[in-house]
Amino acid sequence: MSPGRTAVVTGAGALSPLGPGVVAFWDGLLAGRVALGPIRGFDTTGCTNDIAGEVAGFSADDTIGIDAARRLDRLSQFALAAANEALRDSGLDLSRLDRTRVGVVLATTLGGMLLGEAYHRRRPGDAFDTRQLLHMPYYAVSARLARDLGVRGPVVSPSIACASGTHAIGLGLELIRLGHADVLVVGGVETLCPFVVHGFNCLRATTGDTVRPFDARRDGLLLGEGAAVLVVEAAAHAAARGVPADVEVAGTGLSGDAAHITAPARDGAGAARAMQGALDDASLTADAVDFVSAHGTGTVYNDAMEMAAIASVLGRRVSQVPVNSIKGVIGHTLGAAGTFEAIMSVRVLQTGLIPPTVNCEELDPACPLDVVRATPRRHRVQTILSTSSAFAGNNAAIVLRHTRDGCSPP
Repeated sequence: MSPGRTAVVTGAGALSPLGPGVVAFWDGLLAGRVALGPIRGFDTTGCTNDIAGEVAGFSADDTIGIDAARRLDRLSQFALAAANEALRDSGLDLSRLDRTRVGVVLATTLGGMLLGEAYHRRRPGDAFDTRQLLHMPYYAVSARLARDLGVRGPVVSPSIACASGTHAIGLGLELIRLGHADVLVVGGVETLCPFVVHGFNCLRATTGDTVRPFDARRDGLLLGEGAAVLVVEAAAHAAARGVPADVEVAGTGLSGDAAHITAPARDGAGAARAMQGALDDASLTADAVDFVSAHGTGTVYNDAMEMAAIASVLGRRVSQVPVNSIKGVIGHTLGAAGTFEAIMSVRVLQTGLIPPTVNCEELDPACPLDVVRATPRRHRVQTILSTSSAFAGNNAAIVLRHTRDGCSPP
């Protein structure tokens, strides 16, 4: 385990296809309410598949204020809305902190692609403020968020495809361990756009039916959008302000398959190394794991790889540890996926309820995992392993633990 300080989660914020806020997100997961439908935000003419998880019920004017809504692009609006909720939840008053000790680690895989597309599609005579293109680079959303929050600590924009959100949390842990910050706003944010929808369709990665993680009939994923943010804080800093933090970010792991630019290594060895690395980093063995939050995209090869990877890590306990995927509800939110799953995991630790894997009705006969299906499951959970796998063979995992004696409620 790396030397230095421990890190705890003190706040969470979400803007998801299930609606604004963590409550809407969590309640929707428990209810198994699928938030996937026809894309309304842009013209989908020519799309092989126009179904995705769009953010619903979000008014930027009401949520972040008229000035910020007019000044920021959609991606930055999402990020600021989720960050504001997370900071409120944490009880932090940034005006009372040394802001050079507060940072931002915000993941994205698309950045301001919507703005780039709007610029590319403009016609002669169309009004377009070219200054908006300053929002387009991957790093811009983290920089904008840091400016809006007025913080001056580390500002990082991890982008390792669909493992980015999980890596952001792990990187937050490392920055706190190394003493580079006391508080970090960490998470992931994405917006749907024609580029990514057409791209996944061209890869033949999307389903023509519905997302069925670990199901024998699974045939692809559907995309989603949104922002998921956690406040990760040095445990001593949280204790000094009297915050009873009950979830620790205990370990992080990364690995690469070096096999293919889009497909995972089919034996799952790389994903297993990331998971084992996170457990080693937390000074834990697989026997400590009470629940696994899986990547679970619903694609044929990713799910098969992940089954093998999780089985390799859990060993003899593979059929005893509950596993779930939430992508059948909100879709695959790319760089935000791992942070949405981390927020879900925090709530599992706090409540002892595990949301179901929606649409997994005919479990793949080759699946050795105890996949939570149909309804939420009440389960005692002390330690969670959350895993993400991505294009180019990028794998990331984190370990979250309940900090109090005992576990979440049975």
